[in-house]
Amino acid sequence: MGRIHTLITAGPTREMIDRVRDWGNIFSGQTGLDLAMAFLSLGDVTLLTSNREHAAGFDGFTGKGGMLGVETFRSHADLQTLLRERITDAGSPTDVVAMTAAVADYAPVGSYRVVSRTPNPDGTETWITRDVSAPKVKSTHAEIAVLARQTRKLIDEFRGAWGFGGVLIKFKLEVALGDEELLAVAGASRRASGADLMVANTLEMARPADPGAAAAWLMDDAAAVRVPRNELAARIVGWTLARLGPVGG
Repeated sequence: MGRIHTLITAGPTREMIDRVRDWGNIFSGQTGLDLAMAFLSLGDVTLLTSNREHAAGFDGFTGKGGMLGVETFRSHADLQTLLRERITDAGSPTDVVAMTAAVADYAPVGSYRVVSRTPNPDGTETWITRDVSAPKVKSTHAEIAVLARQTRKLIDEFRGAWGFGGVLIKFKLEVALGDEELLAVAGASRRASGADLMVANTLEMARPADPGAAAAWLMDDAAAVRVPRNELAARIVGWTLARLGPVGG
C-alpha cells in the first residue's frame, strides 16, 4: 500500500475540580512521542498530546517517510472532540490509530464539605455533606469530597460511533497484577474495544526499580510477547507493517 497516515494520542488528560485546581495522572506522553517518531518511517503522523513541550519541540518535524503534525488537548472533552473530527473527516483518512493517552476515567462534577461520616453495620458509611462548589473551593474545610462522574471510554468510540475501519492499537495499564491476570484482563479489554493490538503493562513494569527493565506485553489474536521498553516503538511499527503489507510511494 502507499504511505500511511497514523494518528497517535499521548499524555494525560487533566480534569478541572474548580477553575484553579485539577486532577490527572503521573504520565508524560513520552511513549506516544516515541511511537510518533517511529511511525514517521511509514508516512505522515498526527500527534495529539497534552505535553506542551513535546508540541513546541516536534510540530513540523520531518522523518524519512513523512511529517509530524502536533495538536494539543487538556481534558477528556478536548481529546474527544479532536478525535471525532479527525476520524470522521473523509477528506483526511487515518489508517492507524494508537491510543497511548492516559485518559481520565472520571471527571469532577462538584465539591462537598464533609459534615459527618457514620459507619453502618454492613460496612457502608452514611455521609452528610454540604455543597461547597465554587470557582475556587475554599481551603477552610477540614475535609472535602469531590464527586466525579464516569467518562466515556474513547477507545470504544472508534469501532462504534466513529466507524473507524483501520488498524486500532490500544494501551492498557494496571497495578499490582501478575502476568497471567494482566494478560487475561488485557485480552478481554482488547476484544471488547475491537482493537487489533493491545499494549499492556502494569505500573510495576512501566516504572521498575531498574529503568532498563521496563517492559510491556504486545498482544493480538495470535500471541502475546513481552517486549523491553526501549524496543517497544520499533516492535509496534514492525507489527503494523506485517499487518498492512509493504508501505511506500
